[in-house]
Amino acid sequence: MGEEQLSFSDHIIATDMLFETKAAVKDFATAITESTSPDVRTFLRQELRTAITQHEQIYGFLQSRGVYDAFNVPEQVQKDIEYANSALKQ
Repeated sequence: MGEEQLSFSDHIIATDMLFETKAAVKDFATAITESTSPDVRTFLRQELRTAITQHEQIYGFLQSRGVYDAFNVPEQVQKDIEYANSALKQ
């Protein structure tokens, strides 16, 4: 965790961005399966790739600042509890 930690506000903004890109990935995937136009599907596939890349970049940013650790669930749960307690105090 060599990177600078985020402020509370920056943490909220970055986490919201992460959740929005995850929702975009789901929405584009659904739209691709429901589209009948090859041109629209091609466009949506490109947008899906972009959303996946953005999600990966945002997650990497948050992980490098110690916000997320997908490989250590107990530690992540503890971080989430601490963050929730901090949010309640704000």
